[in-house]
Amino acid sequence: MSYGGRGVGRVDGFVVFVDDAAPGDRLRARLRKVKRSFAEAEPVRIEEPSADRTVPRCPHFGPCGGCLWQHLDYAAQLRAKQAIVEESLRHLGGLDQVAMRPILGPEDPWYYRNKMEFSFHPGGRLGLHRRGRWDEIVDLSTCFLQSPRTAEILTEVREFVRAHDIPCYDPKTHQGLLRHLVIREGRATGELLIAVVTASEHFAQARALASLLAARHPELTGFVWAINPAKGDAVDVSGFHVLHGRPYIVERLRGLTFKLGLLTFFQTNSAQAERMVDVVREMAGDAAQHVLDLYCGVGTFALALASSAGRVTGIEVVPASIEAARENAALNGITNATFHAADVRRFEQVPGVEDTDLLVLDPPRAGAGARVMGAIARLAPRRVIYISCNPTTLAPDLRELVAAGYAVRAVQPIDLFPQTYHVECIVQLERAAP
Repeated sequence: MSYGGRGVGRVDGFVVFVDDAAPGDRLRARLRKVKRSFAEAEPVRIEEPSADRTVPRCPHFGPCGGCLWQHLDYAAQLRAKQAIVEESLRHLGGLDQVAMRPILGPEDPWYYRNKMEFSFHPGGRLGLHRRGRWDEIVDLSTCFLQSPRTAEILTEVREFVRAHDIPCYDPKTHQGLLRHLVIREGRATGELLIAVVTASEHFAQARALASLLAARHPELTGFVWAINPAKGDAVDVSGFHVLHGRPYIVERLRGLTFKLGLLTFFQTNSAQAERMVDVVREMAGDAAQHVLDLYCGVGTFALALASSAGRVTGIEVVPASIEAARENAALNGITNATFHAADVRRFEQVPGVEDTDLLVLDPPRAGAGARVMGAIARLAPRRVIYISCNPTTLAPDLRELVAAGYAVRAVQPIDLFPQTYHVECIVQLERAAP
């Protein structure tokens, strides 16, 4: 299996990426794109199915873009993700001999997400994007990624929208009102936040919908009506109204409390995020005097390390995340953590980072890049912990650090997203003695 979700087949050594394939399949496939070094294909008929195949649980699997690997037995998914990490580090990072730990999978590979964003489309349809399409959705009757009550909420909102004939947004014409439904849950607290995002300020039925959901879900902590007049499909808002409760939920993670609003970034799998915190704490040890956390977000790892460090500094480019990190520090009574809104690529300019002995970074999917790696090498912290959600960008970043005199001590893959090809990875590096 490749990073990207497709099976990797070969014809006389020529690589063919095949949708919906499984390791061990012998199948016929129709080529749809041929390039010099590889081709892309779709399966026509499976001649001999792999022993790793299983019957997908969800009736929407295939057309729906929410999952790509439900046809793989979960043990096979874990093996594939471990192999993807190993191959990425070897071929893209030149790292052949690294201490690779076995991947950590969850106890239950279903109902694991704490936040999901669904799209409205004309005709009162509500669901996730059709695989490979930005302009079509699959009208969902169920989903096995978030909790079971998600399907109930989808049905209730859809029925309300159709009963009131509320126009839904068309991404092709940019006409219509309803754009997104966001459901956020506190897995440790049971709290529930629902948000409806509209294209304009004219949602006459908003309070009626909030009242309906509050009556049917007594655990509803907050209902938010948000407005996004931009043409882009991302869930971004220019303003919002709180129509029930409060605009955030509270979540707990390994003894820490976090306030999570509509747009707050937080690890999407709470149970596996706790295991990530455990791994980061173990790799950090107890000797750090100053921890520098790059791409710190709302302070998840910075605050988790504060109790075993002299002081912690977090840097993040998004001012709202820094505000949230400061608020979370106060909420947890942590006084030795400071947070700065700044471009991570210029983190050397932030006062007080010079004496860093432990550096933690959790960059976005595109990776940190050579500029940040060069700055880390100049800062020369004794230990680096790199948290990655993309092994194909992790590998070249690690190659830069190894070239600067760091050694990879441990690599821990963690599966936060069962039924998909995504895999998290935590890497411990130490600077070689001068």
